[in-house]
Amino acid sequence: MTSNLLSNLMQFSSWNGRRGSISLLALILALALVPLHAQTFSSGSDGSDGAYAPTGTTGTIIVFDPTQFHGTQVAANIFNFTTITIPTGVTVKLSGNTLNGPVYWLASGNVDVEGTLDLSGGQGVGATQNPFARVPAVPGSGGYMGGVGGDNTQAALPGGGPGGGVAGTVSTLYGGGGTFSGNQFLIPLIGGSGGGGGNNTNTTFCDGGGAGGGALLVASSTQITVNGGISANGGTYNTSAGCGYGGGGSGGAIRLVSNTIVGSGYAQAVGGVGRNYGTNGVVRLEGFSISSSISVQGTQEYSSPFPLLLPSAGPPSAKVISINGTSITPTPSIFPDITINTTSAVDVVIQTQNIPTTATITLTILDENGVADTVVQAPPLGGCNSSNVCTTTAQVMFPFGASRGLTRVTWTQ
Repeated sequence: MTSNLLSNLMQFSSWNGRRGSISLLALILALALVPLHAQTFSSGSDGSDGAYAPTGTTGTIIVFDPTQFHGTQVAANIFNFTTITIPTGVTVKLSGNTLNGPVYWLASGNVDVEGTLDLSGGQGVGATQNPFARVPAVPGSGGYMGGVGGDNTQAALPGGGPGGGVAGTVSTLYGGGGTFSGNQFLIPLIGGSGGGGGNNTNTTFCDGGGAGGGALLVASSTQITVNGGISANGGTYNTSAGCGYGGGGSGGAIRLVSNTIVGSGYAQAVGGVGRNYGTNGVVRLEGFSISSSISVQGTQEYSSPFPLLLPSAGPPSAKVISINGTSITPTPSIFPDITINTTSAVDVVIQTQNIPTTATITLTILDENGVADTVVQAPPLGGCNSSNVCTTTAQVMFPFGASRGLTRVTWTQ
């Protein structure tokens, strides 16, 4: 899982570790060899989330909010629509701040993208001497955050995700570009990894790495029209203040599946520009008829429709739920969101879901006072329930003054 921000930036997450397995890949390859005898495809949508048709004047940006939907599979990030219509001039943004993990939009009827679907990774934060501005770039939903920059005292951090770019050091300086770790079939669906943070040899924090592009599957039982655009590009580095050492985030994943895919728009999953560039992600179009007028950027894949092989559970997630006995709000409106008046170590309770109990969980406390960051490894997960929700409690001695926290969860699968 990723570098998730503790407290106020904890709402998005990613993971490090191998994804998929030999047996799954063999299944995918086998499917590629089996033709679909009946030339028809069904998304399987039960329509329980109704029609999705956001509105607005030209320039309107709408952040997709999963809490507004109550269909049968929302907990797994699967939305069962009847139709999907994104009008001209309207941008729907799928952000890791509000929706963790890959996103699946199913429609029993037509999908019409005349506006923009944006799940690109955010730009790395520019070089700064203000420690409060040292925060990771936000990924598109299903992607992974960028690593924060460092200086001569506080180290830069690597990008999130299985292919996260390495962190720059006082000797190497440059953060690595994020790499896309999914396969060409986009099964399982996985977003782009973040670029590593750059490092300085002075007291200015270098720029952070760009975040990875997100991961989106759109499936229609009738037709998908793209006259607007769908973007899952990796975030870029930031050359402000004369640093510019961060790595670019990798492109994400876009999978469109229908009987017919038409239009003259674009779909792109391009790696972000950085001192080291992020790699391209994958754009996969699956249909019995696919328009050649759709511009595709990134690694391009075309085929007739494959089975969707949707997940049965929600995406992995991790969040801090309390510090020193005080509950933490997932999306606080102010900073700081908690005050600790003790020089002793306090309990930090971390809650995970759909993460193996063998996972390694670490907390990195980003000190805002010019001293080295603190890294604490949490005890193994325990107390799991039938919904695969587990907890662990780490003992953390917070530094004097202000600080922010990052949690990173890693496992091998």
